[in-house]
Amino acid sequence: MAKTTEELFKRHSIEEYIVSEEPFYLAVSDEIDIFEAAFAERVPVLLKGPTGTGKTRFVEYMSWRLNKQSAKNGRRDPTPLVTV
Repeated sequence: MAKTTEELFKRHSIEEYIVSEEPFYLAVSDEIDIFEAAFAERVPVLLKGPTGTGKTRFVEYMSWRLNKQSAKNGRRDPTPLVTV
C-alpha cells in the first residue's frame, strides 16, 4: 500500500538541531576570525570545497561558538544551526 504524504514527510522543530556541546574543530588558518567578522557585519559566507574537508564541522563549531558568545552578552534565545 502506498504511503500518504503525511507518512512520507515529517515536520521537525528547528530547536531540535541546536548545538549544545562544543564540537571538535581545529583551525587551519584565520577562518574563525574571518567568519566572526563577516557575522558581525551580517555578510553572507559561502563555504565551498570538496567532500570531507570540514565545511559542516566548521559551521557546527561556529554556531556553537557564536551562540556561546550571545549567551554571555545576555541573549537567552539560542540561535539554531540552519543549513541551506
